[in-house]
Amino acid sequence: MLAELTRRWRRWVAHNRVRVTIIVILIYVAFSTPHWSGLTVGVILIIMGQTARFWGAGYLEKNVKLARGGPYRLVRHPLYFGSFLMGLGLAVSVEDAAWWTFGYLLLFIAFFLPAIHVEELRLQSIFGAEYQDLMVEVPGLVPRLARPPSPPQKPPETSFSWARVVSNREVRSVIGMVAIVALQAVKILSV
Repeated sequence: MLAELTRRWRRWVAHNRVRVTIIVILIYVAFSTPHWSGLTVGVILIIMGQTARFWGAGYLEKNVKLARGGPYRLVRHPLYFGSFLMGLGLAVSVEDAAWWTFGYLLLFIAFFLPAIHVEELRLQSIFGAEYQDLMVEVPGLVPRLARPPSPPQKPPETSFSWARVVSNREVRSVIGMVAIVALQAVKILSV
């Protein structure tokens, strides 16, 4: 029974994490109290996260080829890693940052880790042994800081492409983050 509930939760989360994230961001913007020093640190983390997402999206051909180049040599899920940094950037940019960060970590554990699990199952079903090999070679969410093994077992088949960044809809995350940071800056200026 618990295994079935866990499976259902993971599937629900995988399909609804964006909606839940939007609701949480609306609550965050409505109830958080930003300050300049926190927002400065937060923006640095947001830029780092967005850079990770852009870099990953530029190599990603969803469901067509298994991405192995660029950030995928360091981490299997650079977009989730980037999202983690962006959310952390929002959490640390406000008063009571410890509480917001704690809440964000709970949200990430409850919603993003199950979504990653579902995605890994899907990628294994699409790419089979090739993805299972990648799971052994490359860490899932925390990037490898040491230089990747050289030469890699399978050479990257793709190079970075801005067209892929656009087709993977990364422009939306930039627009969203700019809007959130702008709203937070307006809140600071209006005090």
